[in-house]
Amino acid sequence: MASDVLEILLREEAATGFPARRASILLFAIENRAAHLRQQAQRETAIYRTTAAPAPPEVAAAPSSDALLEALAHGRETLVQPTVQDLEHYAPQWASLVPPDANARAAITRLVSEKYLFTHDSVPALRRALGWDSAPVQQAYQSLYDQPLATIYAPTISALDHLRWAWARLNRRLENLPPFWVAFMLTLPGAPGLLALPIVLASLGPLAGIALVILFGMINMVTVAALAEAVARSGTARFGLGFLGQLVDEYLGSAGSVLLTAAMAVNNFLVLIIFYLGVAGTLESSTRVPAEIWVAALFAVCLYFLSRRSFNSTVSSTLLIVFVNLIAIVIIPLLALPYFQSANLLNGSASILPGPSFNPAALGAVVGVMLSTYFSHFLVASYGPVVLRRDPSARSWIGGSVAAIFVFMLIALLWMVTMNGAIPGETLARTTGTVLEPLATKIGAGVLLIGSVLVILSLGLASIQVSLGLYYLIQERLPAPRASMSAASERRRFLFSISPVVVAFLLTQWLTLTGAGSFASLLGTVSALALPLLGGIFPVLLLAATRRKGDFAPTVVFRWLGSPVVIAGTYLFFWGSILVHGLVIWQEPWLRAVALVTGLIVLGMTLLILRRGALEPRVVIELRQDRRLGGQDEFNVTARGEPAAAAVKLEYASDAQQSTAFTGRVPAFAALRAASFALPATNAQQLKVWAHQITPEGASRGLPVVVEVDAGNGKHATDLALSNGAIILPISGAACTVRLVFP
Repeated sequence: MASDVLEILLREEAATGFPARRASILLFAIENRAAHLRQQAQRETAIYRTTAAPAPPEVAAAPSSDALLEALAHGRETLVQPTVQDLEHYAPQWASLVPPDANARAAITRLVSEKYLFTHDSVPALRRALGWDSAPVQQAYQSLYDQPLATIYAPTISALDHLRWAWARLNRRLENLPPFWVAFMLTLPGAPGLLALPIVLASLGPLAGIALVILFGMINMVTVAALAEAVARSGTARFGLGFLGQLVDEYLGSAGSVLLTAAMAVNNFLVLIIFYLGVAGTLESSTRVPAEIWVAALFAVCLYFLSRRSFNSTVSSTLLIVFVNLIAIVIIPLLALPYFQSANLLNGSASILPGPSFNPAALGAVVGVMLSTYFSHFLVASYGPVVLRRDPSARSWIGGSVAAIFVFMLIALLWMVTMNGAIPGETLARTTGTVLEPLATKIGAGVLLIGSVLVILSLGLASIQVSLGLYYLIQERLPAPRASMSAASERRRFLFSISPVVVAFLLTQWLTLTGAGSFASLLGTVSALALPLLGGIFPVLLLAATRRKGDFAPTVVFRWLGSPVVIAGTYLFFWGSILVHGLVIWQEPWLRAVALVTGLIVLGMTLLILRRGALEPRVVIELRQDRRLGGQDEFNVTARGEPAAAAVKLEYASDAQQSTAFTGRVPAFAALRAASFALPATNAQQLKVWAHQITPEGASRGLPVVVEVDAGNGKHATDLALSNGAIILPISGAACTVRLVFP
């Protein structure tokens, strides 16, 4: 609705009956909100993110009754110029800015028609939001401009505009997929592991290969389910307030955050080199252009996006890329089927158990590549807000993430059997690039065309995301930039921040020129050290912590997943895999030392995390004002990760409402003066109070509330305005009363 402040400022003009200036301001606000939402959608798809990565611009909180002033304020920060397709796409989110007055709607309509080109059938949401099909607006338009409203529609549009509208329609269809399928597609693992899997399994034989593919698939279903549930329980992850680093910092403490940051930095740096090699090797085979040229070309593309500080994809474009990748990874092994020979498959040992001549060194890259094949945990940590906004119960989120690993396990089995059956084992053993190169020699260069699309859309785009992640990891360790910083200083800061990417490029060129590196062996080595931590240990530790202190309780969870046997067994499996490499598999002394030191560091950090109270139970009181379309203002009480009923009293200026519940609506939130929660004894050692507002764009913003806690030893007051709306306090576990007072 229009702002009271704006109505006062424009009262004289509005009285004239010709609200042209008001319409200009309203259209400006509408465009700002659409642009802001577009920026937010682009940020949601970043995978390797840190606290230094750019966020959608935030503005000072406006009064809840004045969405218009807030939308106008976004214009000071928004750098994106919205298109008419953006206005159509986000019409439900900005429709509340439009006043009911027919003259004002007609004036906005006039400005829209002068600025944008569209047909009648291309803008159904715009027509609904501005009332173009209603008689009052049509009559007002005729009266103001002496022509029918139908004249705003273009009779024809160009071929380029047809493509833009077709893409917009596809975007809407993709983003309106059921939440389960959105979760499934967004958390489907990528292609890097598949491109190396047949190579490392060639010497083990079919039964051992199949057993390993199934074993690691099932274990990763457990860890992905654990991480997906942890994301669903965390307000930080659910509302996009932070990423994997912030999630670990909140629930596992600073020691866990330091370990995670170090592991991510090393993993991203080395993975960038591996992705460069994978892309360059495949494109060299398909084009005969030297790999060094392709490495330089990919580095140049990464530099371009680093200079822009972002990679402007959206959920819909990401879903489309994943869909194309999924088609490619299914088609490629099917093309190998006509060349399948059982003799190739049975050349290795046909037994699951190792024979007397078994050499542990044969497993050198196997474990790492198996972990890499199923690694989608960065995706699970990043895309929670996208899916949980569609289905807050987390049923679709957890189920879709687990289903993605299960389907990928079937695809991995298909790759392993068909590739190892079509290509002789000795050929695979000599391969230094991806499996696509010997496959093309066997069945023809046509497979390289599909393979090139696959590596560009998977490894190539992932290289850009990894480069951005490394850039922001350096940025957040540097002193905050000053407003008065000179251009030369900014240039030096940028060059220093991209230094890891430059070093990765130079190392890749050296490996390419000398032939010293193999895609499969490097991927296996790096993954064997980093992925047990990122894809196994952190997920189960986060699950154990969030089941005791999470902000929310998902509707459907796998109860057995949090049992001590499952958590300890999964932890020991991944921790043991690091030690096995150091004690048995790897033969080089320096690699053995690195593995053993890594294992000791992980164990020491885990003990420190537990000693600092990561598993201490917590009570969480959330008070939420939800300004999204269809949002509900409510309170929630959670204790030890489960809903906990409390005696609740909502105090207004003239009356009060009392109930006993763990969740409930808050009517007339703007008139709320205080909210009291009488908590029973819970044995919890921590209390988290969180009062926040969900903006129309879906971001969370702290509310200025004073928290008074009475635990029987006097009242303690804290101003949440000083801590962005949330605070964690120690308690004894006894009954206590928490009162939230609005100024």
